[in-house]
Amino acid sequence: MPRFGFVGPSYTLQSTEVAAEECINFFAETNESGAFDQAQVYGGRSFSGLKSYYGTPGLKVFADLTYPPRGGIEANGRCFYVSGATFWEINADGTSSNRGVVANDYIPASLAFNSIQILIVAGGHAYCFTLATNALVEVTDQLAGIPVQCDCSDTYFIVNFQNSNKYQMSQLLDGTTWPGQLVNEVSVFPDNLVSLIANHRELWLFGNRRSQPFQDTGSAEVFDPIPGALIEAGCAATFNVVRADNSVFWIGQDERGAVIAWRSNGYTPQRISTHAVEVWLSQQANISSLTAYSYQDRGHLFYMLYLPNSDCSWVYDIGENLWHKRASWDGNAYHPHWSWNHVFCFGKHLMGDWNSGKLYEMSFSYLDDNGTLIRRLRQAPVIKQELNRVYVSELRVDFDAGLGPQPPLVDASNAPRGPQAMLQVSRDGGKTFGPEHWRDCGMAGETMTFVRWKRLGQSRRPVFKLIVTDPIQWSIADAYVEFGNA
Repeated sequence: MPRFGFVGPSYTLQSTEVAAEECINFFAETNESGAFDQAQVYGGRSFSGLKSYYGTPGLKVFADLTYPPRGGIEANGRCFYVSGATFWEINADGTSSNRGVVANDYIPASLAFNSIQILIVAGGHAYCFTLATNALVEVTDQLAGIPVQCDCSDTYFIVNFQNSNKYQMSQLLDGTTWPGQLVNEVSVFPDNLVSLIANHRELWLFGNRRSQPFQDTGSAEVFDPIPGALIEAGCAATFNVVRADNSVFWIGQDERGAVIAWRSNGYTPQRISTHAVEVWLSQQANISSLTAYSYQDRGHLFYMLYLPNSDCSWVYDIGENLWHKRASWDGNAYHPHWSWNHVFCFGKHLMGDWNSGKLYEMSFSYLDDNGTLIRRLRQAPVIKQELNRVYVSELRVDFDAGLGPQPPLVDASNAPRGPQAMLQVSRDGGKTFGPEHWRDCGMAGETMTFVRWKRLGQSRRPVFKLIVTDPIQWSIADAYVEFGNA
């Protein structure tokens, strides 16, 4: 039975006739062993480096901060978060200590660390927190404008300002002092600044249509434009620029249009988004509200996008060069993944909830989202044989079977059951789907369970949709299809 590309990315275009793939709450991983199935060689093409699916991690409440955590940072092994109008220190046991009051505008807060202090930009104000004394002081009145965002490079704190092409630096190693002579402006492009980030001791300043990396030259201005490094791509949203994989990642725009995802390759932007991602982004009305973070887990480095009021969070797996979606499920529809920021501290991935005061720990050990089932979905590529009718006599899905929990799951009659997988078939290229067909994937220890669906009918462009929700560690090696005569 041949493979048919079951394991792959989310890739749905304007026309499902062209592409209708979905991958929600699964991510693909390449088998790096170099081994491949000797039987899977077709026309001289071997399938080495095959990919399999794993379920995305779940969430469990680590702390409750009352209001949505707007941004956080790890500093010398300590964890800090802005939640509403409070600057909290989060302790290793999940308790929290109030470290002061900051302005609240209900959008992300920006935090930076210079080895002894934390700078917080929140609600158009700036505050400096000294770790040794736990003292929080406001420094807004020393700034040349309304601060929007901050970062740190060469022990200087740096802020950009609202509706301005100016940025300002603090004194060395002192976020409580902001000399007026360290106010500078970007002159290499006419745009106001949208975002900034420090990367490899360089300061990247983003306008709407262009971007410019700066370097510490020791001049009176401290940071000066790097010759020949002007980037002909700007930034579409303030809080979507992140560092990852020794590069800068952002959603760009310029005078020709917007919503391409870029990563820096030196000073040349390299497109990482697909047409599917770009179609989705172009359909969103509030792209300037997009936020992003990156995190690493089990060798995968992820760039994760959150957009309010959308139907998912897009995630780019940097090592695999694949996009998938993560989403919460309310019983009727998908919504963005619960998280919109991330801090790694105490050996834990801590995620702030955009919808509540919950600060979650994210882990593969958790099999649901704080008690809410995770609905995982794979909609496979459309199968075509030159628009001839094909009869699908069997579909086999190679689950890692027998992973049911102990005590076992139970059905509506309270009888023990194994985890269930549901299949729907579309006969019109993914526009509509037929009834649900359920299969048991094996209770604990039933590792030889064989999961297949037979006599799936005929059409010119069948599409398979597989859904699982039970709380186990889902793993799918691949899927195979057999064609026959009607």
